[in-house]
Amino acid sequence: MSSNLVTTSPGLIAVALVIRSRDGPRFVFHHPPQPTTKAPQRATRYGTELDESEIEEKNPDDEGDSDSDLEDGGYQLHQGFGKLDLSEKASSTGKAREVDPVDGDEHYDLPNGEHFVPWEHLAEFSTKDLESILTPSRAFHKKRFELSLDPLHFVTYPIHVREDGLWRKKKPKKGKKSKQGDTEPGDSDKKVDKGKAKADDNASEDDEDHGGMTMFNVVFVLNVPRDEEDQRIAEIYEHVVKTFNKALKHAQAQSNYVWKESEMILSMKEKAREDRRPMSWLWSHILVKSTLAGAIRDVFDSISKNKIATVHIPTNPSLDLSLQIPVPSFLTSLPSATERAMPGLPVTTANPFIDEEGNEDATHLNKHFALLLLQDEDKVIAELQSDNTELSEPLIECIRLSKPSLSFLQVAQTNSLELPSLLVLAQHLLYWRKAIAIPPLHGRDTYIVSPNCDSHQLPTASMAWKRAFPLAPSLPNFLANISAQPRPYKTFAPSKDHRATYLDMLGWLIRGGWVTQLRTFAWILVWPEIIYEVKYQLKADALRKKKDGIRSENTSTENPDSTEESGSDKVKESDADTPLTTEQVAQNARLKRLADRAAEATKAEADEFANMTVPVPTDHPSFNKAPHLKSIAPYIIVDPHKVGHEESLYIAALGKRFTDPKVKECWFKFCKYFNGSQALEMIALREGMKRKETWGILMHFQEHIVVTKHW
Repeated sequence: MSSNLVTTSPGLIAVALVIRSRDGPRFVFHHPPQPTTKAPQRATRYGTELDESEIEEKNPDDEGDSDSDLEDGGYQLHQGFGKLDLSEKASSTGKAREVDPVDGDEHYDLPNGEHFVPWEHLAEFSTKDLESILTPSRAFHKKRFELSLDPLHFVTYPIHVREDGLWRKKKPKKGKKSKQGDTEPGDSDKKVDKGKAKADDNASEDDEDHGGMTMFNVVFVLNVPRDEEDQRIAEIYEHVVKTFNKALKHAQAQSNYVWKESEMILSMKEKAREDRRPMSWLWSHILVKSTLAGAIRDVFDSISKNKIATVHIPTNPSLDLSLQIPVPSFLTSLPSATERAMPGLPVTTANPFIDEEGNEDATHLNKHFALLLLQDEDKVIAELQSDNTELSEPLIECIRLSKPSLSFLQVAQTNSLELPSLLVLAQHLLYWRKAIAIPPLHGRDTYIVSPNCDSHQLPTASMAWKRAFPLAPSLPNFLANISAQPRPYKTFAPSKDHRATYLDMLGWLIRGGWVTQLRTFAWILVWPEIIYEVKYQLKADALRKKKDGIRSENTSTENPDSTEESGSDKVKESDADTPLTTEQVAQNARLKRLADRAAEATKAEADEFANMTVPVPTDHPSFNKAPHLKSIAPYIIVDPHKVGHEESLYIAALGKRFTDPKVKECWFKFCKYFNGSQALEMIALREGMKRKETWGILMHFQEHIVVTKHW
């Protein structure tokens, strides 16, 4: 049984802590002690590739030099800086032997008499040079800072102390306001000493010198393929780098944590330098004594393997932090040649984080999806019991009640649970990578072999399959049967008694990315007969409105007394023999010409309309080949949520064709799903109907929809 989500290496090779104090910048600590700069091996594009040789990367030296740039708070320093010899202290001129600082663990003296210290180099760069570059000015405070020294990328989120010497803004103390003019003895002295008290505020809280450190910086060092630089760096910065530095800022403001730990580490390094201790010995002692070094180690060990890092910072109160680069639980499309390959990840367009309006929301788990555990239920429950947190029991109950064949809504209704609470517990399991959300498994649905399955894992998966289902057909044979011809999954079970076991087998296959659901999507198809009918009705309505308008104008002209007259109008009427002015005569002539022209146009339209064929509804509009329909092409409504006036009339005209009241009602209820993005298999769940009844009604619409099938 597959137990983990498909993950790829984020390319993290080291995590380092750099600070700036009154004595200048200091490179405090890095982990691992001797990082490798080798780029992670790229995954093959698809699981069916038999050649697993490494993809040759383009030589960086073949590309043109790029200028330094300052963009989005990131400081890009490329090959121009890379030409500097940052490790010149580790090498010597003349006949001196070349020493690789990465492989060195012991101290030694260079031919020029210089003392080589193994921990004063990170990869091929000297920490003396790096500490100056990686402690940027206040302009980069709480901004993305990115330094590129081919092939490495240094990504961080620098934290500076406030200008008032504090690490966080002090909350104003609540006190009684004294009346104006009322002063107490010593008030003037308090005002004089106010500035001094503010300056010494750091040292007064914990009897420590908080002003010793002016900034700190936890730097993440990456080596990633060129075509994935932007994506990988953005992911680790947003989800790990930024959050970890913010947490340390909180700890520093609360108890001077970073400065105390840095002082301890630096003193241990200085003593080990004097005693010429090996780097491995020093690092083991630092990791035992320094909780900050241990946190950096835990972050590196977990994030470099794309796992969840759990960090505990012993402040008062303690600070617990979980960090991870989100791992997708599915792909909506196969990766292109320029995208990262993730063989074995399930392929489906069923997104569980879609709200009722069809908008994607990472915080909203769709109630019509089901929970599928990525590990054995007993194993997950045992882990939760060992954690013994206040959420352990609710999570265990959620696991026991949830089934991959039941949606969250069905689980809540069956067990009289609060749906929001169930969704929150399910999201916890998704976050901790214990489960994924899928459309509920059903025997009537169709499943196919996933085009993204990792065939390289087939021998190993076959043995796991045999242990999980010893009486089932072999995994290769079962996959071959599924891929032969798409059909309802229940037909693979020998009898009804085997269906429960076969659903468990289906869950196993989806969990490992071997199969995916073949889903059905549809759009509304409007045949020429419907289009002509709506066009005919629109012309009739427009002509009737014009005739009504002309008739009302003529009525008002023939009955001038029909409107109320004011006193001034009656005076004008009494002088009826007064001749009209030239302007009035011209105006009356122009109005008459416009009226005559409108009457002629209306008459022409009436004649044209009279020559049109009266539409006659037929039982099957798709077979109507009448001559007056030859020039009209069928029309597809792409999205019923966004329709114009004519498209809405098409939908209404189609609804009138159905004589069964239930079918007619469901047409207006179902048509919102005919947008090519919502699977018809989910209609029964969303509308609270039986699946058989839903598909029976959908069969009445088959002439008026275009259907396609994909994952």
